[in-house]
Amino acid sequence: MKFDLRFWVPVVLAVFLSVTSCRQESGGDKAGKEPSLSGDLVKNPNTLTGNEEKLPELTFETTRHDFGKIKEGEEVSFEFRLTNTGEAPLIISEVKATCGCTTPHWPKGIIKPGESDVIKVVYDSRGRPGEFSKGVVVSANTYPNQTVLTVSGVVFKN
Repeated sequence: MKFDLRFWVPVVLAVFLSVTSCRQESGGDKAGKEPSLSGDLVKNPNTLTGNEEKLPELTFETTRHDFGKIKEGEEVSFEFRLTNTGEAPLIISEVKATCGCTTPHWPKGIIKPGESDVIKVVYDSRGRPGEFSKGVVVSANTYPNQTVLTVSGVVFKN
């Protein structure tokens, strides 16, 4: 029997493609990691309701806070009050600080239309004398899907 490359190359290629194209990552809890909300909810704000006309809307009383003058070594915090002023459930999927000196805490559940909650931002001034302005990026299933909160102030040495 003769080995014919014209026959075997397409067969091997077809088998390879069928095996590699069927790979899928399983969702859910992996190796003890905390389950997270799908990024698809943030990319498509209509995924919770299926209705293109009704969207959640994230409204803050203020998106900026100035701590003023603080002493080096102090930890200061501010709560940004938010309300879902839209017509669909709101999910805040992530709140990310632009610096390790700033720590955000946010509601992890669904915020129904008309409900309010807070995002607490803590700033640690230890070893950071001088003026500061730090951003905190809020990602949610709204349009647009990101809002930036800002904390600022001046840190004085003791």
